[in-house]
Amino acid sequence: MSTFKEIRGQLIKSLSSDPSPATVGDIWYNSTSQTLKGVINLGAWASGGSMGTARKQLASAVAGTQTASLAFGGGTGAADEGVTTTEEYGGTSWTAGGALGTAKYKLGGAGIQTAALAFAGMVDTGSPGNLSTTSEEYGGTSWTAGGSMGTARYSLAGAGTQTAALAFGGSDVGSVLAGTEEYGGTSWTGGGTMATARKSLTGFGIQTSGLACGGDSEVVTEEYNGSSWTGGGNLSTPSRGYMAGCGTSTAGLVFGGGTNKTEVEEYDGTSWSVTTSLATGRGALGGSGVSSSALAFGGNTGSVTAATEEFTTAAATKTFTTS
Repeated sequence: MSTFKEIRGQLIKSLSSDPSPATVGDIWYNSTSQTLKGVINLGAWASGGSMGTARKQLASAVAGTQTASLAFGGGTGAADEGVTTTEEYGGTSWTAGGALGTAKYKLGGAGIQTAALAFAGMVDTGSPGNLSTTSEEYGGTSWTAGGSMGTARYSLAGAGTQTAALAFGGSDVGSVLAGTEEYGGTSWTGGGTMATARKSLTGFGIQTSGLACGGDSEVVTEEYNGSSWTGGGNLSTPSRGYMAGCGTSTAGLVFGGGTNKTEVEEYDGTSWSVTTSLATGRGALGGSGVSSSALAFGGNTGSVTAATEEFTTAAATKTFTTS
């Protein structure tokens, strides 16, 4: 039988009391309590400030942080007609930002709070199916026109920065798409094609190391290297369309989605694992941040919501048991 040291390359120390300080990854045997212990990161969700406008199917500056996030567009009612509303999160509350030039919902987003990108989506004309190819760039106070995409689409995913963004998947109403487009700061060009065409998926990462996760009925993850997609680990929870996500291709987080799901999963670059659930299940929400400090906002809980939740991780000592 292999020993723990042979498996993990770490010798377990026997101590009469828990060490202080102890850091994440430390593991030891407490001979007094006769228990195996270690320090791990534990995540928790807490309520944040509510948005000024309740909405679903919105977009976000997915590379933003928990204390500097951006939400834009989305639908506020049963008709799913889009809005131009932009809001900025400063860590405790949302404030109004500059309005989008075109009202949209089911659009894509990328970038950070002071340099964001909004693209594609459904246009508010009262006629679902009126799709957009336009992009807009946010400079911290207002939106200006950017380059037009090659393919009009909605319910797509985005990743990257304002000057190096990715747009992938979605639908053009007639079919579900697998195509990718790359933005270089002024114009869009064609990129690699995903193995699995899908809409209502989630994306994050950077243009040369992006992640495409889930979709309406998909658990598939694909990883982008700047030119092509390859398969990654499957999500643990199926039917997770309209999730939100954030982080990197080696340290990612997805949350919510589907029919008001609370499930949250972490990605380590190879596989997904379940972590602390949202307090309120929701789909068609927005998200930003990193895997250890994330923000979930808006969406559909059965009705359109303005609620925000903040995810943080902290080191905690855990007693390991055979259960």
